[in-house]
Amino acid sequence: MSLDDPLRFLGALSPADPRASEAPVALLGVPYDGAVTYRAGACEGPDALRRASDSIETYCPKLDGDLADLDYVDLGDLDCARDGDGATAGERVVNALSRQLAVLAERPLLAIGGDHLVALPFLRRALARHDRLQVVHIDAHFDLREAWLGEPFNHATVIARARDAMGPGHRLHHWGIRSGERREFELVRDDPRMELLAPQPGPMLARLEQLLARGLPIYLTLDVDGIDPADIPGTGTPEPDGLAFGWVEAAIERLARAPTDGPGLVGADLVELAPGLDTSGRSAVAAARLVRGLLLALAR
Repeated sequence: MSLDDPLRFLGALSPADPRASEAPVALLGVPYDGAVTYRAGACEGPDALRRASDSIETYCPKLDGDLADLDYVDLGDLDCARDGDGATAGERVVNALSRQLAVLAERPLLAIGGDHLVALPFLRRALARHDRLQVVHIDAHFDLREAWLGEPFNHATVIARARDAMGPGHRLHHWGIRSGERREFELVRDDPRMELLAPQPGPMLARLEQLLARGLPIYLTLDVDGIDPADIPGTGTPEPDGLAFGWVEAAIERLARAPTDGPGLVGADLVELAPGLDTSGRSAVAAARLVRGLLLALAR
C-alpha cells in the first residue's frame, strides 16, 4: 500500500475493486467515542488498526489461514454524525448508523470501533436475522446499565439495549467481566437468557464447542478492555486482572475452525481500542491480530 492510498486493513479489497461486490465478508470502521464515560480516544481506533495491520503477516500460523486467500472488502468508515431520529444524542447516532447498515449487501460484517455503543446497530442487525443467535460478549464490564447520567444509549448501556432486542431463543454469554453494579450481576443471575462464564479459557472454549455442535449462529462483541491491560493498555476504561490475550485469541481460533456446514460466526465487532493511550503501539498491533482471526473465522 502506498502512502497515497486510503487506509485499508491488511489484504482488504477497496470498495471500487470489481471483486468487492462478491466478497464474502466486509469490514467497517466506526470512528465514534461520544459515549465514553472515562477516557476518550476510541474514535482513533479504526485508523490505528488499519495502520497496525501492516506490521503483521496476512498468514496466521495457528490457523494455517491467510488473508491473502480471502477476498474481503474494507468499506471504509461509517458516518458517525448524530443526524438520526431519536430522543437523545446517543439514540440519534445509533439510528444514523443503523440507516447506513440497512442499505448494505447481505453478508457477514466486522465492525472496528469506536466505543462500545457503535456495536449496537450490528448487534440488532444480527439479532433480527437469527432467532437463535448466541451473543458472546467479551468485556471487563457488563454494560447492562439502564442509563448513564440520563442517557440510555451509552457504552455502559449497550448490552442492555441489545438485551431489549433479544427474543426467547437468543442468549448472551459474558466472559471477562470483573466490574459492574450489583444490579447488573443480579440481572445476569436472574435472566435465563444470560450467563457469566468464569474468567478462564476452559469455560469459554467448552461453551463454544457446545454452541457449534448445536449448529447455532454466533455473534462476538469484543471490548478490548476484557483483555488484561498488561496486554492491551490502550483502552479508555482499563480494569486489572483481565483475560490473557492468548485465551481470547484461542476462542477466536476455535470459531475459525468451526465446521463449514453450520452458521458459526455470523458477525463481530472489536471496540474500545484507544491507541493514543498506549504510546508503545502494542495495543493496536494486538488488536490487529484479533481482527485477522475474526476475518478468517467469518470467511471460513
